[in-house]
Amino acid sequence: MKKLIAIILSAVVLMSALSACKPGGGESSEATSSTARPEAVEQEPLRVFIDVDVDSNIISPTLRESLNKYEETTLKNGRKLHNSFETVIKNLGGPELELEFPPNDASKREPYISNLRTEILAGKGPDVFVCAAGWSYRSDPDDPAGDGDMYPMFNFPQSAMKRNIFLSLDQYIPDFQFTKWDSLTPVVMDAGKYKEAQYLLPMTYTVPMTIFKKSDFEHTPSKDMTWDDMLQSGPELKAAASLMSTSIDRLSSALMPLSAPDKEELSFTEEELMDFMTRRFEAGQESLSNDSLPSFYDDLLSVSFNDESVLPEGFTDDDELTLVPLYSRSGGVSAAVTSFAAVNANTQYPKAAAFLVDYLLGEECQRSTLYAYPTLRRSLPVMEGLMQKDTPLSGEWSLSPENYDALCALRSAISRTEFATPLDLELSKLPYSIRDPKNQKSPETLIHDAYMRMNMMLAES
Repeated sequence: MKKLIAIILSAVVLMSALSACKPGGGESSEATSSTARPEAVEQEPLRVFIDVDVDSNIISPTLRESLNKYEETTLKNGRKLHNSFETVIKNLGGPELELEFPPNDASKREPYISNLRTEILAGKGPDVFVCAAGWSYRSDPDDPAGDGDMYPMFNFPQSAMKRNIFLSLDQYIPDFQFTKWDSLTPVVMDAGKYKEAQYLLPMTYTVPMTIFKKSDFEHTPSKDMTWDDMLQSGPELKAAASLMSTSIDRLSSALMPLSAPDKEELSFTEEELMDFMTRRFEAGQESLSNDSLPSFYDDLLSVSFNDESVLPEGFTDDDELTLVPLYSRSGGVSAAVTSFAAVNANTQYPKAAAFLVDYLLGEECQRSTLYAYPTLRRSLPVMEGLMQKDTPLSGEWSLSPENYDALCALRSAISRTEFATPLDLELSKLPYSIRDPKNQKSPETLIHDAYMRMNMMLAES
């Protein structure tokens, strides 16, 4: 009898253990509920792929070092102690992390990225992605691959969403404990949705703009103004429509939306692209010959866009500024997502992964050195309310109240947001190619070739 009871009790214990587990060693139903705490079951370290800057042989090693000294504490005796990013997450109750970065050398990067994509398609891969979007130009004389264009892990994040690469985060977002969801710019966050579900979490974004001193020119950003309206306005807006310098790399914002909804083809014709490039060039030439134009410069809406070290002659960081966005042909301002976080649909630990991306979107992280790499002179974090005197970024950068108001006015005029993609590169190259004296092709041929390449990219995305 005692032996029978022992057998029954053993069976009950075994059944209880089995009922708490999914087949294949996955999580229990309780572990997949919408709670922001990581799994209680023992797990492998969470694999986190970090690739927020793809154009420098310096940034990646520096980022690793910064993450090793992510949190600084000063003791009473003045001695400074540092905690790594992994330690900070663990101390908050999060999972153990295994950070991985792609190789610094371009010659090794592409094979690494290709293997990682294969791993993902095989049902594996990193649990969390922290990635740049778009493209970058890399200049590295020591790299065997030489100079050239560099591409991110996901060239077209929207297409990856449609292929079920990422996990929907809808059941986890309501319980996020670090992210103040209502403080994230809605029109930017919506870019990470597919069929109303949030798969991607935009971290940073940008808008090309032209900057004047407020004492020279004033403009209130509008959701109604179009790129054509800029050309038909005064000389200041016409100059802003041509983007004559640095922000030409985001010239695509004037043509957004670049692709038709749910179609893998461009939303504009080759003739419309030719017309756009011609009119932009003519506006630029007219502006260059206009000696009555006040001083201005083109830049991207980004951290440190008015830093004294990068301001052109005649500007100081004390100037009150007028920020004129590059309006789109369809009206309003189009922003571009430049980096994002996402959870691999293959992850065995969705709660732990959700814990990490929650932290990545929180204020502490958005004001940290981690965000300094994708934002400095390139973009802004998605959380509103930052960049003021009491909420500086990267420990020091903030705007005056007047210039912060100007930034908010520009942000309120954003009517759509798209992920930066290699299409931006094709469009940004066109003005350079057309005016290159070494080029033997006609503008019509260059535009035709670029148009065909872009449609091919979309078809293969």
